[in-house]
Amino acid sequence: METFDDVRVDRTALEDFITALLTRGGAAEDGARATARAVVDASARGFDTHGVRLATHYAATLAAGRINPNPVLRFTRQAAAVGHLDADNGFGHLPSYRAIDEAIAMADEAGIAAVAVARSSHHGATGCYTMAAAQKGYAAIGMTHADAIVVLHDGVKPFHGTNPISFAMPVEGEEPMLLDMATSSIPLNRVFLRRATGHPLPPEVAVDEAGAVTTDPHKATALLPLGGTTYGYKGAGLAAVVDVLCSAFTGMLHGAALPQFAGPDLSQPAELGHFFIVLRPDVFRPLAEINGRMAAFLADLRGQPAKPGTRVMAPGDPERPLQEDRRRHGIPVDLVTWDALRDLAARHGCTIPEPMGR
Repeated sequence: METFDDVRVDRTALEDFITALLTRGGAAEDGARATARAVVDASARGFDTHGVRLATHYAATLAAGRINPNPVLRFTRQAAAVGHLDADNGFGHLPSYRAIDEAIAMADEAGIAAVAVARSSHHGATGCYTMAAAQKGYAAIGMTHADAIVVLHDGVKPFHGTNPISFAMPVEGEEPMLLDMATSSIPLNRVFLRRATGHPLPPEVAVDEAGAVTTDPHKATALLPLGGTTYGYKGAGLAAVVDVLCSAFTGMLHGAALPQFAGPDLSQPAELGHFFIVLRPDVFRPLAEINGRMAAFLADLRGQPAKPGTRVMAPGDPERPLQEDRRRHGIPVDLVTWDALRDLAARHGCTIPEPMGR
């Protein structure tokens, strides 16, 4: 987990504030609210790289013209359990939540459903959407491609995006199990966050312009695939799967042909694709049996021997203490982001929330 100097802000107040920032910037209420919901939810779960710090980027893309401020979402049911959602180049968060809702409706009938999202934009943490399904009792898989920032295994030029994959599964009596991971060694936003907080990168995760491994976030120009210099073919292979499902199945270009996330040109639509699969568990086996299997699986996994001073954890377990801390003490916002939000608030005539305990 990242560590940084921060201010703490009440979750509801922060979500309302980001919504106000984006609506004052011209975005429709529903898109602004969904974006604020996603970034605050990501920070609340400990995914700071894809959390509140992205609000300033989204405001910049809105102002520059990349984001359609008033998109009209169009959902088409292609088959009994297949849907296509045209996001009309708005923020990527609203169509992602909508895709999950449409997939749930089809999975109620067919047991499983897939929705391809086209003409979208960056949607933050993919786990926000699979978690939304799991909280309603459904298992879900989600993924999105992105512009080229990850070199291929043994390559020196970026080709894939960070191309994350997420899986969420309901667990009786506790929070759903959640996997949300990039197919690169780290997400790109971790580089940006460490530039802002002054921390070096871990070894074997990023390269400079010459393709040499670097730990300096200011020199890093591309990421290594998951597995690093030795086993990066595994991450590159997973990234290829994500790219195919999010481009060929949505009608979008593959990642290497997409506009750059960070610009400098933020006026061109991102034209991203997302892909979601939702499963209704009780169609596969009786729900009581599935709940029992999940309980036994997690108990066995968490009970496995661990190295001294550590414990074995299931996907999502590392974030649980952070969730409780942030529920009690507020959402942390790094100081660079806080200053940027304060500037945006002044520009748009919004009142920035008072930090908690200050």
